[in-house]
Amino acid sequence: MTDNSIWDRPPEAPVLRTGAFRLTMIERPFPGPAGSLPAHDHTRARDIAAGLTTVEEITAELEPRPDSDGLPHETRADLEQLDVGCWGPVTEITDAAFAHRGEFTPLADHAEALAKRYPNAALIGSVTVDFAIRYRAFLFLHPDGTQLWADGWAGEDPWTVTGNVHDIIDAFAVRSALEEAGFNAAAEPGVMAWSELEDVILRSLMPVRRSERMLSGFRVTRPREVAVHLEETWLEE
Repeated sequence: MTDNSIWDRPPEAPVLRTGAFRLTMIERPFPGPAGSLPAHDHTRARDIAAGLTTVEEITAELEPRPDSDGLPHETRADLEQLDVGCWGPVTEITDAAFAHRGEFTPLADHAEALAKRYPNAALIGSVTVDFAIRYRAFLFLHPDGTQLWADGWAGEDPWTVTGNVHDIIDAFAVRSALEEAGFNAAAEPGVMAWSELEDVILRSLMPVRRSERMLSGFRVTRPREVAVHLEETWLEE
């Protein structure tokens, strides 16, 4: 049941902007790009969802559905839903609470908490929020400890970058693949092809075909701080 007391706006309040928000966790041994992944594990998805720092409590488990179906993102009530897909060593979490407008870094904060639970996993995540100028954030975390964080406004300076692009390229052994893709690791952060870096790393670690994958949706209550950030990001003018 929804706890409306933690929210400043009613459940029907409209979401004012679009965006994307996904965090992928790949546990060792990395499956690699060939073949296919096991079927979705709903029980494990629920366990992972219940342990997320964006979640206070799971209030409803929705029927598993195709990964190709989008997460509802129209009203404040939709901000109380998240998706988790668990396919063997690969887990993908889609949660609007990973996003913000730059003052905070919830994607990095929540990924760090997940990394403590799963120290043998790589974590690759990204967020976009379509304000008047698009805000973007990217996270790359290798289980050996190598990390890279970058966030800022598309095409604008300055960006915040923590870590070294070359170190993360070497940690995931994707230098040749990036060269073939024409990726410029020397580009300025505001114009670097971060999405391409994310895509190449993910494709090196796991099969990326989504057509036959299922995932689980969960309705949840949020910690008060998470609810405040969700309203600031998605509901404020």
